[in-house]
Amino acid sequence: MKKRKKERRSYTIQALRRVVLFGFIVPILVMQLLQNYFALESFVREVEQGGKSTIYLYQNQLETSMARIEKTVASYWAQDYSHGRMLYTQSDLDALGYTYTIISQYKTLMQGESTLAAMFLLSQPNDLIRSTCDQNNTTYEERQDMQAYAAKVLAGGEQEIQKGWQPCPMGDRYFLVRVMGSEKACTICFLNLEDTVKPQDAPYYSDGALLLYADKEGKAITSSQWVQEQSISLLPLESSFSISGSPLYLVVKTWSEKSGMYVVFLEEYPGGLQNMGWILFMTLVFSVIVMALIPVLFTRVKSLYIRPLEEMTGVLQAIRDGDLSRRFPVGQRVKELKQVCVSFNQMMDEMKGLKIQAYETELQRRYAELQYLQLQISPHFFLNFLKSLYAMAQRKRFDRIQQAILLFSDYVRYMFYDNTKTVPLDTELHHVENYLDLQRYMTAGDICCSMQVDDEVRHALVPVLCVQTFIENSCKYAMVPGKELVIELRVMWLQSEEGDQVAISVSDNGPGLPSDVYEECMKDLVFEKKENHVGIRNIRQRLHLLYGDKAGFIVSIMKRGVSSKLFCRCKSRVTGQKRKKGKRCDSISRG
Repeated sequence: MKKRKKERRSYTIQALRRVVLFGFIVPILVMQLLQNYFALESFVREVEQGGKSTIYLYQNQLETSMARIEKTVASYWAQDYSHGRMLYTQSDLDALGYTYTIISQYKTLMQGESTLAAMFLLSQPNDLIRSTCDQNNTTYEERQDMQAYAAKVLAGGEQEIQKGWQPCPMGDRYFLVRVMGSEKACTICFLNLEDTVKPQDAPYYSDGALLLYADKEGKAITSSQWVQEQSISLLPLESSFSISGSPLYLVVKTWSEKSGMYVVFLEEYPGGLQNMGWILFMTLVFSVIVMALIPVLFTRVKSLYIRPLEEMTGVLQAIRDGDLSRRFPVGQRVKELKQVCVSFNQMMDEMKGLKIQAYETELQRRYAELQYLQLQISPHFFLNFLKSLYAMAQRKRFDRIQQAILLFSDYVRYMFYDNTKTVPLDTELHHVENYLDLQRYMTAGDICCSMQVDDEVRHALVPVLCVQTFIENSCKYAMVPGKELVIELRVMWLQSEEGDQVAISVSDNGPGLPSDVYEECMKDLVFEKKENHVGIRNIRQRLHLLYGDKAGFIVSIMKRGVSSKLFCRCKSRVTGQKRKKGKRCDSISRG
């Protein structure tokens, strides 16, 4: 046997809303932010690595050039005759001769090292300063500052020699200065920094890229004016990477121990990323706005779609529970939903019309059946009454005929009452008394009827002829010539879980019902067609038509006579009042 498939889980619209919000929209926004952030970080790191590679390249070139100059100058003082004699000569004339040879060597060195802007020869014993300068790449103010610096070294001696390479301002520019030799005689090399980081007359190595130097305090040594114009900050010094300037520049720097300065690489932020920070901020703002608008959007969707669907669901639930008067609201702003509501309401109106039509048809059918049953009762008694009148006329009992006709007129008027309706119990009992009087006139028999009726049920609404039919059966089957017929009638309220009922009990002291009549009373075939026993079949059919399964009667045969009990769920004629309990009227006997 195959296992039953597991029922698929259903979800409410509110649950689906949370799924859409937290399962799709929020993750998408978060992923978009993270993607933008990591894309920017990846680009920045690539630029940083590229800048560091460029810095290391030029830093290596600079330090190589510095080392080469140091080695050459050191070999001069160690191996060259002229340099050696400058350390010991006391003759100014000899020193002057050596100077020409040394300066010629310096000029040759400067031709091979393009970054050298000037070289000075100093002799303390001879108080001598000689120099060679690149006139094309230095200004007069710079040369004057170089001369002043050389005079300072000549006066200071050993202290300046031990400092190594250091950046010094000369005129409007910075130069790397190196003092080599001894306190008696030394060489000063001035290295042009700008020539180490750029080609002739071109501040940029490539579009948007620049290499420059900065001192220990983070002040630009080369291209300082341009850096100031671009509002570029080289701080903080402890960070090798930063973003600064307007427009934005990526700043990559490293410290050079040999030169005693920072080597800085600048690259212009790509145009597409210039506003990346602003883009990230706007993306965040947009995400917040979207998150704030989502409830508004869902509220709008709920007002247009969800709430109408909930109302339609409530209407369907009410209709399923039996309230066929409910209809879909037609004031929908969504065209499709409005069409659905209008079509459904039209369908329900048609169904209601068909149901009303079917109900009216059923009422007409039942009314016709009740009328037919009423016509069945009438001839049954009328024929017997006419026979009795004929017998009294033969005996010339005209006074009894007159009284009987008066009673019969009231009887007939009641018999032709609309039996689709109910009547108060008092009215039914009055009709029973008229019927018993007519029986006394027709049969000349001795009939005694005892009635015990609770006061609280006298105004209860009961079916027409519901009591008279059982009284008629007692008169028909229980009367024995020469014997008094005793009929006992009791009416009371019965309380039950299903609701209150009126119990009507009729018993007599007759010999009992014939077997065929008793069998007829016990049968459940309501609409069985027979020519005899019209009254019994009539009451059974009328109870079924009026009350369905909520009414019935029981017939039992006792040692003396027959007992018939009728139960029906009747309504009180007086509405809005509670019934009183247990009060009964006195017995009534007529005979």
